[in-house]
Amino acid sequence: MSYLTRIEQAIPSSSTSHRFRPRMALYLTDKTTPADVEEAAAKKDIIHGYKLYPAGATTNSDSGVTDLTKLHATLQAMEELGVPLMVHGEVTDAEVDVFDREREFIQRVLGPLLVEKYLNLKIVMEHITTG
Repeated sequence: MSYLTRIEQAIPSSSTSHRFRPRMALYLTDKTTPADVEEAAAKKDIIHGYKLYPAGATTNSDSGVTDLTKLHATLQAMEELGVPLMVHGEVTDAEVDVFDREREFIQRVLGPLLVEKYLNLKIVMEHITTG
């Protein structure tokens, strides 16, 4: 919320020709709980959803999710409350070539661990570049 306040304070007060309204995404971690999701859902006018970064996948993702199977209750709460999951989709296995990380995420994680288990979970893929 303090980050939102800083953004709002940076909007010029003289700027009446447009109405910029920040929509915030929360950082999904191994410690995100169903109670956190309920709190976010209650602020749906401000919080758009949770962003999934697999731990170590990209810059500043060290605190990202290490194992989605540990977040069943959290993902279930997101599904039930209509809180979107925004996905930076790639695996971080050292044996997978960097150019195949997204394709492997789709095959290993997106389908079997997300789409097939949480049929009503709103999922937004950040980008998909398997071609």
